Amino acid sequence: MPSYFTSSPGKVILFGEHAVVYGKVATAGSLGLRSYCLIQSRTDKTVEVSLPDVQLARTWSISDIPRQDQWTGYPYPPPMNFELLDQLTKFVDLGTHTNRSQAAIALLYLHSYLTTDSTASQGYDFSVRANLPVGAGLGSSASYCVCVATALLQLNGHLSTGLDKETQRDLINQWAFQAEKVIHGNPSGIDNTVSTLGGAVMFKKGEKIEPMPGFQSLRFLLTNTRVPRETQVQVANVRKLREKYPNVVDPMLDSINEISTSCKQLFSQEGLDRSQLLTQFGELVDVNHGLLAALGVSHPALEKVREISSKLGLKSKLTGAGGGGCALTLIRDDVSPATVEVVKQLLEAEGFQCMETSVGGPGAGILTLASPTSIQEFLSHDKMYFEEATQEWAYFA
Repeated sequence: MPSYFTSSPGKVILFGEHAVVYGKVATAGSLGLRSYCLIQSRTDKTVEVSLPDVQLARTWSISDIPRQDQWTGYPYPPPMNFELLDQLTKFVDLGTHTNRSQAAIALLYLHSYLTTDSTASQGYDFSVRANLPVGAGLGSSASYCVCVATALLQLNGHLSTGLDKETQRDLINQWAFQAEKVIHGNPSGIDNTVSTLGGAVMFKKGEKIEPMPGFQSLRFLLTNTRVPRETQVQVANVRKLREKYPNVVDPMLDSINEISTSCKQLFSQEGLDRSQLLTQFGELVDVNHGLLAALGVSHPALEKVREISSKLGLKSKLTGAGGGGCALTLIRDDVSPATVEVVKQLLEAEGFQCMETSVGGPGAGILTLASPTSIQEFLSHDKMYFEEATQEWAYFA
């Protein structure tokens, strides 16, 4: 049996933070930082799992794992099975190690449904590595879930050659969303959709998530301030401000909505060269951050990122809930590597973590290996090995 690598990106919010809570449009894009999974069958009827990013290494007998009746309901998974969740929680028994426990339960939840009658006694090795920081608001859990769903669907023959790419993609997205529900309870579906599709999407509360046509991949410097995010606190603070000053805050939320709309128009505008596009995109970055700061969701660390990058002619904004977390700095095509390096050094001197990346690249992908690859070999590779190998992958978008 061949081995399979699967891969999927994280996500960032480009525009629309907080306004989306009030029914406004927001824009998100796939992040160049990705998760990578190796899955391959084995003959000893065990499931060996290695997730070094959450310090999980476990082996289970496949006959001990709770299993549901074979799933036949293309393309949609069955409703959330809370009885199975309880069984798997007791089975995994990882106590208070939340990230480990959730990652393991999400994997085994999909395993319980996607294992077919013909593969019911087939064991496998499963390992995931990620370039994504966990808990930074960059869709690390969704990236993991898309990798898991793609790997198990492929291993069990559900991504057959008879299915077109759109059907395969929808299948991956639906099952990744189930795994996200295991981890988060009631996720929006945005993160797993971006991770599956790649590119950029526009979304509005209660409406279908739509890909943004014409979006071009953009370069960014992603800065993790290492200041812990408290999303619920930031959302509550904006709500209080809006209740106190509705005539002030509502127009600000409307303006943030218009920034997302302007972004869509920017990428659909004919005759606009790349330089003009990047200049105007940078202006939207500036305005969006200014509005978010006025809503009270910035932080001194985020303002420090803007101060340092601005001195070297670059535009930055917070991404996500704010109050800490991460900032995005647009790297225009005319910005020299030396300038980027200076910005990174200055930011890292503040204790921040900096990563050069892109937004708008490919979504879920799969690579079939002709010969088995051991978990040890997979774990021994530098992560850049996987970045450089992506040209060989087949993508579903």
